[in-house]
Amino acid sequence: MLNRPLRSVGEMGYAFRDQPFRTLSFSSASSPDAGLLDLFSTNNYSDSSGMRGGVVNLNSRQAPALAGVFTNTIRREDTPRNNPGTSPSPSPLASPTANNVAASLTLSTITAPLVNRAGLATLIENVPNSTGLGPSVPKTQREAIARALGEADQTRTWNLLIDVIAQSGKYAPGETNLAKFVVEGEQRYWVHVAIDRFTGRVIDKQIEVINE
Repeated sequence: MLNRPLRSVGEMGYAFRDQPFRTLSFSSASSPDAGLLDLFSTNNYSDSSGMRGGVVNLNSRQAPALAGVFTNTIRREDTPRNNPGTSPSPSPLASPTANNVAASLTLSTITAPLVNRAGLATLIENVPNSTGLGPSVPKTQREAIARALGEADQTRTWNLLIDVIAQSGKYAPGETNLAKFVVEGEQRYWVHVAIDRFTGRVIDKQIEVINE
């Protein structure tokens, strides 16, 4: 028993299923439970179609971003069994393990991108033992990945960074050679764009002026 509210839809992996001594599985590619990650959430969003900040794409190539989500995720709850009055002493996921898992996930999605959260189960099954969360560790520990990403991931939006260098200047009178453009001013911008990959619609953009 957790004796606390659920913090992530991934914690449904602690719940017993309709089989004796079996819990829901988010760590097997053949699991029929993986779709629950898409269906449920522990947060009540007033506008379910609205945008949320800080959400990571499961197909991201940025391993440090994924590692930041994993770091200090509870790996083991360590809830006391014999003394209900004793407080739990949870064990967080250490940074080296978080970095290894993040690197493994980015490599996996290069060849087989995910199309929804349910694909997390396949990713978790394929995480190697060298990361520290492979098949040799208990299911509840491997599913720390699902607990970390369950509320902080998506696959629908592409986040792009466009590096723009805008120059102003002139050509000499009568000049026809484009290479003879005389630069008189220059400004650099980073344009952050979020695109809905289903519709192609730009759902958000931010322009950042870079002063070097």
